[in-house]
Amino acid sequence: MASMPPVARKVPHELAEHGDVRVDCYYWLRDDSRSDPAVLAHLRAENDYTAALMSDVKHIEDEIFAEIRGRIKEDDTDVPVRRGQYYYYERTLSGKEYVQHCRRLVPTDGHITVFDAMPVGLDAPDEHIVLDENVKSEGHDYYSIGAFKVSPSGRLVAYGEDTNGDEAYTLYVIDAESGEYVGQPLKGVTSDIEWAGDDYLVYITMDSLHRPDKVCLHKLGSDQSNDMCLYHEKDDIFSLGLQASESKQYLFVRSESKSTSFIFHLDISKQNKQLEVLTPRLYGIDTAASHRGNHFYIKRRSEDFYNSELVACPSNNVAEATVLLSHRERTSSSLRIILLSMSVRMVYQK
Repeated sequence: MASMPPVARKVPHELAEHGDVRVDCYYWLRDDSRSDPAVLAHLRAENDYTAALMSDVKHIEDEIFAEIRGRIKEDDTDVPVRRGQYYYYERTLSGKEYVQHCRRLVPTDGHITVFDAMPVGLDAPDEHIVLDENVKSEGHDYYSIGAFKVSPSGRLVAYGEDTNGDEAYTLYVIDAESGEYVGQPLKGVTSDIEWAGDDYLVYITMDSLHRPDKVCLHKLGSDQSNDMCLYHEKDDIFSLGLQASESKQYLFVRSESKSTSFIFHLDISKQNKQLEVLTPRLYGIDTAASHRGNHFYIKRRSEDFYNSELVACPSNNVAEATVLLSHRERTSSSLRIILLSMSVRMVYQK
């Protein structure tokens, strides 16, 4: 029978915010570095107590785990995605905990069609393992890849690595063929990273509360201390996100709270890498953006048009907006997703 459970000691800690003082007796348990001996000792004591308490059913736990694992195809690959001259995919191996990031050369320069499929077999181009997480994870108790981004030319790969579970990643750039590191790693970034051409990376960092608050521009070969801050969100109810447009011509930086979001865009083709406003900061209005051809497509939602509306604006004049799908009063019909391809505009409504 397990002994009494460990009890965390109480250490009063005052937190002052907005003129109010709050006392948190367990604040000492917060350890973003995962290195405080007192915190680690308490967690080990809790784990030991749990193991002792559940020891009489350990064999059942092992049986359930073995059954669940037995239903999983461990030696498998996901669906390949064609980007440029290569098909990219992930492979899992029997008995291994992590994936391999692989690619295979596209044997033809033909256009992508719905019938496009990666060739396999003896006559197929050789598989190349770009990054093996099983190798990278060696020596680490915890390991996670938060992002895996291939440069537009396919020559380089940027990936974010977390080795302690706090989701503050170290960003590495490697040569996709040789695996050799390019430049110095970037510390303390989120999993939101994107290429802005072959020589630049855009990434987001966090404040002391792990709120994504800054978006930065890094030129390969330079020191992180010289990186340009493109935008700093100082309002602590907002957090930043980053994504590339479907066209890969623009990057979108989105600042959002519970009820409001606004968007900046960055034209990757321009030498001067600067953010420009796509949707203004209007409290109570939530926006999401896409791009194709010469237009941005923006989904807007607020209390006035709660089922959302879809507008389009020329990429060279974002103030000239045209409503494509107006808000519908019926609560059973709301605009959810916009999908853009080379020749098709698809809208999903529910």
